[in-house]
Amino acid sequence: MLVRLPLAASLGLALCSTAFASGSFIEIQTANVQLTQVSPNGAYAVGSILNDSAFRWTALGGIQELIPDMDNAQGINNLGTIAGAVAENGGADEGGRDLGATVEVGGAPVLLSSPLTTNSSGYGVAEDGTVVGLSFEDNFEGAAIAFVWDAASGMSALPTLRPQTYSRANAISSDGHVIVGWNDTDMGERLGTIWIDRVPMDVADADGYGTGEALAVTSDGQWVVGSEYIDADFNEGAWRWSASTGVELIPDMTYAFGVSADGKTIVGATGFFSEPARTAMIWREGIGTIPFADYLVEQGITVPAGWDFAGGLTGISADGYTLAGWGTGPLGMQSYIVQLDRPDSIFVDGFEEAVTP
Repeated sequence: MLVRLPLAASLGLALCSTAFASGSFIEIQTANVQLTQVSPNGAYAVGSILNDSAFRWTALGGIQELIPDMDNAQGINNLGTIAGAVAENGGADEGGRDLGATVEVGGAPVLLSSPLTTNSSGYGVAEDGTVVGLSFEDNFEGAAIAFVWDAASGMSALPTLRPQTYSRANAISSDGHVIVGWNDTDMGERLGTIWIDRVPMDVADADGYGTGEALAVTSDGQWVVGSEYIDADFNEGAWRWSASTGVELIPDMTYAFGVSADGKTIVGATGFFSEPARTAMIWREGIGTIPFADYLVEQGITVPAGWDFAGGLTGISADGYTLAGWGTGPLGMQSYIVQLDRPDSIFVDGFEEAVTP
């Protein structure tokens, strides 16, 4: 099912946002969709109605598309290719199976070849179509296994430092060199893991304190963000990592779901429907963490009545101008896109000098 904004409405929205505000708030017009990622180029966003349909938003034309042949979707690349799963006999939650799959724009789902176990689901997809995700047995018994898949080799288990414990791959850089996710400790706690050219490393700070799972990576693999970190002084928050900086605390944010290409903007959420109440948050280098609702006011973006941001801010484009999340809206559980106006390049450095004839 496709939903396309009428041309007049699209033009009116564009003109209004350019003249009077710094961006647009776009409501996803299908209830219960949870957006999970924005493509690095900002051209697409992906999400799903759990156990029902995948969903893709396309910036060009404002297309909102349900993909009923897939029962969940997590990742999307710059071409709009989605990584997720197809349900067999109702899917894993209904006693059936989840079969890892991808679907290109305008295409039908294609199952991932050479599965490791009876179930799998794609969580991230690189530009060349390489997919990463989770493989698991029927009835959720046995091990959960982080996998990488490509068309030439099929599905392979990613090596881990503790192969006897569970693991999952959550995201992959656009070039495929960096994969992020988690590998459980021997005590069963999720520990952030980064695979560089498929070699695993635990994510730990300079004092040896580990982090929670890694949730997102920039398209070039330079920055990784994740959840649930406690430093040596017992400060809690999300975290940011690069090879040059190591682990850094992101305060007032429990989960970091996305990061801009320069590492300077991180989106996420607080809590887990507990105290403090979960809400969408945004962190900016040199500014700090603030509620997303306050950020929208700061940006001059009007939010329609009936919205809160209890779900979280779950995706951001590489340039930071397209953001996605979900919360409660007029349709109940509902997702949204925020598109910030990009500066007009002709005015970035001031007015051009007059040309002398």
